[in-house]
Amino acid sequence: MIDTPKWILNAESESIRNWTKYLYTEAKRLMIQDGTHASLLFLFNKESGLISVNPIPPNVDHEQLNVSVENAVKEHHLYGVIFIGEAWAYHMKERDHTTFQLLDGEMKVSDLNAKDKKEALLVRMENGDGDSLVYLDEIVKNNNGVSLKEGLVSTNSRRKWFVHQESHEV
Repeated sequence: MIDTPKWILNAESESIRNWTKYLYTEAKRLMIQDGTHASLLFLFNKESGLISVNPIPPNVDHEQLNVSVENAVKEHHLYGVIFIGEAWAYHMKERDHTTFQLLDGEMKVSDLNAKDKKEALLVRMENGDGDSLVYLDEIVKNNNGVSLKEGLVSTNSRRKWFVHQESHEV
């Protein structure tokens, strides 16, 4: 295990990216070691960095979770949020009607047949500066345990938690 990243004032964006990479590395290690990963939220403020680690109970509705996180961002003037958990993923195909249904919100990936969806380890970060970082690695389970396929890394995902945040600068 590597040392936890340092929080550097006036370099918050770099600091939370370092935290995200660190937590992604740890999440992969734990997923392979334990075969599963709990859903967790890591909350950060600008001054101190990490201020809270919150486990998310199983079977929590993800839409309600997103609303709760957005409310916490506003109420506690959070700078950043990192989410770690397992998720369902769908790999688009060319000229694929299912993709349009998913993008339009007509259905969720969890609604798809088992053969059409994959389990994935998700690490997602957003911050008040407009940055986002997402890691999504497919989980492969077999008789030898669990492995991860290197997956998607994105810095331009749709923001969920800081969308309505107003500047708190004086």
